[in-house]
Amino acid sequence: MNKFQVLGVAALALLMLASDATAQRGGGAVRGGARGAVVGGLVGGESGAATGAKIGAVTGAVRSVGAEAQARAQYQASAAYQSAPRSDFNQAPPQVLVTAPPAAATAPPPAVTAPPAVATASGGEALIRKDGKPVIGITYPSDWKQTTGDRYVSAVSADGQAYSMIATLEGAADQQAGIAKVKQGLEKYLQDIKYDNLTKTKRGALVLTGTGKGKKSGVAVVFAAGVFDTGAGQLAGAAFVVDSRIEEHYKETVRQICQTIRVADQPAAKK
Repeated sequence: MNKFQVLGVAALALLMLASDATAQRGGGAVRGGARGAVVGGLVGGESGAATGAKIGAVTGAVRSVGAEAQARAQYQASAAYQSAPRSDFNQAPPQVLVTAPPAAATAPPPAVTAPPAVATASGGEALIRKDGKPVIGITYPSDWKQTTGDRYVSAVSADGQAYSMIATLEGAADQQAGIAKVKQGLEKYLQDIKYDNLTKTKRGALVLTGTGKGKKSGVAVVFAAGVFDTGAGQLAGAAFVVDSRIEEHYKETVRQICQTIRVADQPAAKK
């Protein structure tokens, strides 16, 4: 069995502190919230690196997530929240890392096609496999509605206002090509997009963040997506889209999800 390698990114916390000075274009600086959580947590995290997590063995702190959930519930009970327009990603999931199959047989196939998806229970580690071997694993909160396809796993929060997806990026020659695919996906679902500066992590992931509005809902959102190598040259992406009014109440949840992501080690002989 191949090991899962944790792309530990303890040093990424430094990027969060430096982001005010380095990400001033487009959507502005990545100061925190869900975007900062992705920059500071992708992939694996310090706790995962310390435990040397393997397939099926995912750990993470939950106390801060529980406190955040309480604060989020209080905010969602407020008049300001109740009167504001909100996204429902259960109805319109922003599948920014995959595209739908072509409508006609004569249409050219997209670079990445979304295969038939299956709703699955959250709360355990979900795996993406290639040639029968695990490539990426992720664990979503138990109350998120999870969907698993052949090359991706996605999930929507219980309130429908936070969305996440991981997927292998087929046909992407390098990380810049992977980012280009992510942008194509974002532009399919969002309008008025403003990109922050790209961030290159010490472990090699390339992270794109920014803001936009849902094309159907018109609701303001923030997004963050990272492109990274899972081993043996296979690129993958992890993306998050969250309503901007509530992103500060999802940052710890997003951070913990990022820290559960595992990628496959290359040869099993490294044991």
